[in-house]
Amino acid sequence: MTARHPRPPRLSRPCASRSTDINLPTVRENPKHWVRVTCPACGVVRVLASGVVVRNCIDDQSWSYRARCSRCDTTFVGATPESLAIPAVAAGLAVELWRLPRPSGRRAGSPFHAVDALELHLALLEVDWFDQWARVEPPGDR
Repeated sequence: MTARHPRPPRLSRPCASRSTDINLPTVRENPKHWVRVTCPACGVVRVLASGVVVRNCIDDQSWSYRARCSRCDTTFVGATPESLAIPAVAAGLAVELWRLPRPSGRRAGSPFHAVDALELHLALLEVDWFDQWARVEPPGDR
């Protein structure tokens, strides 16, 4: 403490990362509670708790939430730690279980090689690349 600052310094609180910021009230008691979420465009905003869905991926047990921004009206998904998701579910927020997409079966045709990638890259450097590729017939139509 110095003569210029008669008050002691304030202790800082750890803050969550912007991508995991979600404050969840008890929804069952009052459905008009607000929840703080982090919109990718607007930053931290408040939305009605009834408009937030807590999501759990069955495959890797990751947690996230889906909400609609009250400023820009964009629907987005943000990551959240389990330590905030579990109390949100207990407070009455909707829960959505989901799975990671499964790769589809092998497609017909020849495999893609490094030479193909190089040819594609060189073709995209041309000014009229789209017109050239629009004229190419698919292999089955020849």
